[in-house]
Amino acid sequence: MAKFATDEWAEQYAKALNENEDYRAAAGPKGFPPDGWEGDYIFVVEPGGNLDHKIEMWIGLYHGDCTGAKILKEGDKTQLVKPGEKAPEGIIGVEFIYSATYDNWEKILKKELDAVKALLKGQAKLQGDMAKVLRATKAAKEMVNTSANIDTQYW
Repeated sequence: MAKFATDEWAEQYAKALNENEDYRAAAGPKGFPPDGWEGDYIFVVEPGGNLDHKIEMWIGLYHGDCTGAKILKEGDKTQLVKPGEKAPEGIIGVEFIYSATYDNWEKILKKELDAVKALLKGQAKLQGDMAKVLRATKAAKEMVNTSANIDTQYW
């Protein structure tokens, strides 16, 4: 059992996402024309519940594949970039930053709170192109379905 928002959990999530054919179909060229989903994320877990510190997890996503996932270390620098744009050397560039408190992340992963509805209700925040994300709701749901299949220990 992997503890949520650890390197072990991130590795299991990336593997599970790549094994999820429904995610691949939703985020690939046929599910998200013309070429498939492009845009890496930082998932920010804000303190709450039993978690007393912030955790940031990078998720690489490209045309229905997860190119990697890792927990960022203290001092790692990130920057929001536009599609096709690169961040300066030594900075992790992402198109999207999705943040929520630990309590809301736990509800999202247990499928008690819809990730897109959380945005609309103010229970989560998104930096990046909201319209693009709303066009990919099926892929987002499959990302949550994937996380729900990981045997997870919560804080």
